[in-house]
Amino acid sequence: MSKRSMSNTAARNNLFHGSPSYQTAGAAGASASAGGSYQPPVHYAKDQTKSLEDTTRIFHQADETATKVLSTMTHQRNQIEGAHEDVHDMRHAMKKAKEELMELQQKYRLRKQKLYVTIFLLGLTDFLLLVRLLQCHGSFFC
Repeated sequence: MSKRSMSNTAARNNLFHGSPSYQTAGAAGASASAGGSYQPPVHYAKDQTKSLEDTTRIFHQADETATKVLSTMTHQRNQIEGAHEDVHDMRHAMKKAKEELMELQQKYRLRKQKLYVTIFLLGLTDFLLLVRLLQCHGSFFC
């Protein structure tokens, strides 16, 4: 890596972290006296810790939200299944009511026919009695 590219990298790191880069510090000789061992800056560890805490917090919030959504969906599923059963019961009741109505209509037609037959027979009887009255000159017994 050239000296110019190292200074550009250091400048960019200064923009993002506000301090000299720990990567270029070793190359520039600042940590050469420390034996060349890696020592990340304190703010980097704090940033990473904060990022992990934020990630953990977001994860727990997402988990809580997912639990609430799942609970709501389970409740809604139970409602839908209940509504489905209610619709099934209603259809069964409507089918039964339709059958009963058809039976009642059939009974009504039979009764109506019986009444017409009775009316006809009574009318015929009345007509025959009227004819007999006219033949017997007002007396039922001739």
